[in-house]
Amino acid sequence: MDLSLLGVRSVNPGGGFRFCTACYNADVRRPLEVIAIGCLIGIAPAHADNIDFHATANGSVATTDNANGTPTGQAGRDADVFSDVRPGFIVTYNAPRMIHELLSEVDFLYHLASAKPSVTFRGSWKAYFVPSPRTEQTFDLEGSIGQLNNLDASASPADDPTLVRPLGRTDTKNAAASEAGTWVASEFSRLSQRGVVRYTTTDDNMFSVHTESFEVGGGISFDRQFRYNTLLLELGASFLRLERLDPMMVQMGDRLDRQLNPRAVVVWQHDYNQKWSSNFDGGVVYVNPLWTDPYNPTDDRKGAFFPVFGGLVAYTDVWGRATATARRQVTPNLFIAQNTVSDSLNITAAMPLTLFDKDARRRDPKVVGIGTVGVDRTQLIDPSTGGLEGRFFVARVDVGVGWSPRPGQTFGLRYEFQYQVGDQVAEMIVPSFFRNTFYFTFALRYPEEVQVRVPRRGNSVRSDRKDLSPIGAEPVIVDPTEFLNGGGGDR
Repeated sequence: MDLSLLGVRSVNPGGGFRFCTACYNADVRRPLEVIAIGCLIGIAPAHADNIDFHATANGSVATTDNANGTPTGQAGRDADVFSDVRPGFIVTYNAPRMIHELLSEVDFLYHLASAKPSVTFRGSWKAYFVPSPRTEQTFDLEGSIGQLNNLDASASPADDPTLVRPLGRTDTKNAAASEAGTWVASEFSRLSQRGVVRYTTTDDNMFSVHTESFEVGGGISFDRQFRYNTLLLELGASFLRLERLDPMMVQMGDRLDRQLNPRAVVVWQHDYNQKWSSNFDGGVVYVNPLWTDPYNPTDDRKGAFFPVFGGLVAYTDVWGRATATARRQVTPNLFIAQNTVSDSLNITAAMPLTLFDKDARRRDPKVVGIGTVGVDRTQLIDPSTGGLEGRFFVARVDVGVGWSPRPGQTFGLRYEFQYQVGDQVAEMIVPSFFRNTFYFTFALRYPEEVQVRVPRRGNSVRSDRKDLSPIGAEPVIVDPTEFLNGGGGDR
């Protein structure tokens, strides 16, 4: 969106509006939400209302050495060639003080040796609102129904986290909704809140294992920004209902866990310069089991405190980013219906490859390298004792190169290595396996140009939040995932 059409404004702390010609000056430390509000409210009525439709086609052709997720040491480890095609559409609507984005796609995953493809339907709705000059609100609703498969055929290596998943082909249904709101209390302080609801079911037809997982949670936070630092305090809680039906006793039998888990976390963000920054956080989660498990009524369940902490070092440039993250967190794994403690180390990078693209403008890369290297130790929380039992070790290497000859067209090569192993207790839930997969990927969109997208408003790695884009302004940091999903650069 062209700033000259918007009449970019910033918000006066006293409540009025004034024109600002230096909104991106590095010395101006106003919150980006305030700038965003000015940009959005400044939209002229003649350019306010518009709706755009785009057809999309993403997919891949790949080969793997373990098509069925065969556990390590067992017979039946077969190589295979498969294809993944995901036709869909994007609808965007832009109006004063609001942006909407609707996405839908059908995923056809077809193995050469299979009689029929795995089919998954996905859809999502995102929205951004500016209720008043000092507040903003975002909503995100998504759902899917189909098959969960360890062959992650997404177009971007950064799309899939390093976590424990069931093997082979598992029927699943997923629904999730989240919202987040921010109130700019002053020039350097904000009050925020967020909420989330998630529901997941899985059906393993081979072993007749059914899981049903539900989570609802929320939190409030307050942050105070200084010249190069930001301090944030967050208080929150979540309620979990995790049920597993296991009539054949392949995963330690039937089980129903219900928990109310409060938490408190303190975060410190520091900017070293315009490109380098760091985040450190620490807190505690109390895992509090509720009521009696009807499948195991004699269990005496106990609560326990678990420390959570993490650190992140980030490099952000005009185009691309790189992060190294180490973290311990308490998080439910809805795919296996189990609350877990996860210790992880992940390195993610997305940068233009100027060796192959020396003449590209800084905001118009044609060749991009993107990758994730991660290891994770996941320990299962025993609700009966409050202790840890069963350990998974997961490793993942996923690297790719994307080439975008023009906006809305991206082609790429990708390599993925997955490794998952567990101890004796953990392997009763998910067996160990490993896999190597090579992909050729593509992402197409028509018409090519998307006039407006719902902005990324959370997960800033910088204290000054300059890795997030004001509404209507040219992006400070282009999202590499958008590039590999057919977004291309800003041309």
